[in-house]
Amino acid sequence: MYKLILFLLLPLLLGSCAPKVLTHIEKKYPSRVTANDVRMYGVGQAVPETAELIGSVRVVDGGASTKCNYEQVVALAKQETAKNGGNALALTDHRKPSLLGSSCHQIAGNMLWIGDTTGLEMSTAPVLSTSDRDDNNGTVKSAFQHNAFYASVGYAFMTNKFYLPQGASGHPKNGMDWQLGYDWVSRSGFGAGLMYSGYKSSYTYSNIDVNVGLAYVAPQFVMKQKVGRWGIEEKFGVGYFKYRESAKGTSVSLSGVGYNFLFGAEYYLSDCIGIGANVGYIGGSLPKQDFIEYKEDEHSGIFRLHFDAGIRFHF
Repeated sequence: MYKLILFLLLPLLLGSCAPKVLTHIEKKYPSRVTANDVRMYGVGQAVPETAELIGSVRVVDGGASTKCNYEQVVALAKQETAKNGGNALALTDHRKPSLLGSSCHQIAGNMLWIGDTTGLEMSTAPVLSTSDRDDNNGTVKSAFQHNAFYASVGYAFMTNKFYLPQGASGHPKNGMDWQLGYDWVSRSGFGAGLMYSGYKSSYTYSNIDVNVGLAYVAPQFVMKQKVGRWGIEEKFGVGYFKYRESAKGTSVSLSGVGYNFLFGAEYYLSDCIGIGANVGYIGGSLPKQDFIEYKEDEHSGIFRLHFDAGIRFHF
């Protein structure tokens, strides 16, 4: 299992992505100038009152980017401006590299078309709307990368009764937990995904080690909130649940319907890679066993509380 997790994480750790260019188009025109002819206005610098808004553009860190100095990200924004029919770029935000954040310059701005400006009065540069800024410091909110793959490992313990055979020893209710999954999230923060969760523990019976395994696969309803480099997520799902015991080449299993709840937090190292942790609860209903005497109100099932941490890859 460890080899599988390392195999999945390796390309994420070694991978990189170029700076991402994100746009919102108000009006699109055929390209009328080259990128070299696009005029540049700094943050807060005045632009002509008659400037026509083409749309907005952001150049953000795409991961372990290397071509993201100030001149390079400005060039990308100018290319996008020219492609959409603009001839001026008015910056509204500029984030410089930092030790605890991104190593890239990141910018946001308005793409404009400016005609003959002779004799026209000047106004201050347009600024981002309130919905595009953080509440406290006015910095640009980070948009969601719509797709995410993740892998996490951690600890879990069962909250239900666990009946061991007479003479058996061990603690099968405590063990290793892991998760693999995929999420898609819209710009509104709502989305869907698919999660696989596994669990492994053991006990000893007649000097034989018996492995206990749980498997859970389910579609997920996903909610995410992101401001700056921090994100919060909530998930709920209903799917397939399996319990399995194995020893010396033989195994038995039971399966049924399961459900899960999850709450997690993530720190975005870049727009492409994040690290996070979560706490969650997974339950599964299983058929009753003939050799166990159940009370009138008792049900057969496995329920576990888990704590996991791992890496996420966004694109």
